[in-house]
Amino acid sequence: MVVEVEPGGRHSLIPLFANCRHDRVLIDSVLEGHFGRAYADSADGPAVARLDSGAFTMLGGNPRAAGVRDLLRVASVHYVTPQTAEWRATLEGEFGPWLSTLPFVEFSAAALDRAHLLAFSRALPAGFELRCVDQALAERLPADLGNDGFLECFHSIADFLKRGIGYCVVCQGRIVSAATSMARSLWAIDIEIETAPGYRRRGLATAVGARLVVQCLEWGIKPCWLAANAASEGLARKLGYVRGSRYETLAIDEP
Repeated sequence: MVVEVEPGGRHSLIPLFANCRHDRVLIDSVLEGHFGRAYADSADGPAVARLDSGAFTMLGGNPRAAGVRDLLRVASVHYVTPQTAEWRATLEGEFGPWLSTLPFVEFSAAALDRAHLLAFSRALPAGFELRCVDQALAERLPADLGNDGFLECFHSIADFLKRGIGYCVVCQGRIVSAATSMARSLWAIDIEIETAPGYRRRGLATAVGARLVVQCLEWGIKPCWLAANAASEGLARKLGYVRGSRYETLAIDEP
């Protein structure tokens, strides 16, 4: 039997995700009760659980538990990172024909230097302005940049303004680059950066990303960087991140 676990009761699921390394900001955000939905095979003493945040699903506990298949089918799974080989085998057995892989590279924030980042954040070309994301800018972000991921793991713009962090570059009244906390837990954020076509290779992503990271360092928040392509890897290194390990997320496209 699958039960939905309300925000106030998610502390019971924490041990099931204690050894999960990937998607940590998403996991903690849901377990802390800030966002998403949580399901388990039992209200008392669960053996396996599922967390959903935006388009991502996180699985914890025993992949061989009797309630696993019911958890996988309680709602659609779009993206999921298998935390162990056993979880990967379970997902391949359930969704095999519809699976594809998305490679990510983790970067460490341990060596970031505030002065180095501030220099980048101030190096905008003439005619471009760096601004903190407010209500009006947040409302325009998806349309101006064609990216719905900036606020994906927040209930609303008001929720983002209360818990999230964001900066953008404005040129002639239009947002042309932005960096936000796509997801936020108490201790960390996942970073989302986008620059409009026609404005790339001008240092805008470097400036806005650097400013966001500086804000995290000043607030004692870990700015987590996951790279899905060479451009993201290059920007991470430029800002001072150190390359870590590679892992795969599974995309599921069932008919």
